Amino acid sequence: MESTSPAKAGTESWDHASAVLTGIGASPGTACGTARTVQSLDQFSAVTPGDVLVCRTTDPAWTPLFGVVAAVITETGGMLSHAAIVAREYGIPAVLGITDALTRITAGTTLMVDGTHGTVHGKPASPGAGP
Repeated sequence: MESTSPAKAGTESWDHASAVLTGIGASPGTACGTARTVQSLDQFSAVTPGDVLVCRTTDPAWTPLFGVVAAVITETGGMLSHAAIVAREYGIPAVLGITDALTRITAGTTLMVDGTHGTVHGKPASPGAGP
């Protein structure tokens, strides 16, 4: 799956203000939240309510996170993968199959996830927002 960003191929960063990442819309709906990249079970404690889970894949051990997160993004998977099925059961949006999501999405970035259309947008900071 390719980004619609004009960035050169092979770039590991994602200009979230102008890019759209596209994958498989595996669970419908939209959600906005803070990206939380998780690569192993040891990082589960970093996930907070309303985060967008960004990971390589999920399996049954990851199921408790679905009750906490607002949406799920994975690098692998399809309509019948664990992430898709559990996201639908929990009623949260899921976009799967985004190549290199863990390196292209920076933890802490605010994301808009559209599980109906299979897209992920970076949400620009609101005007006047300060530290």
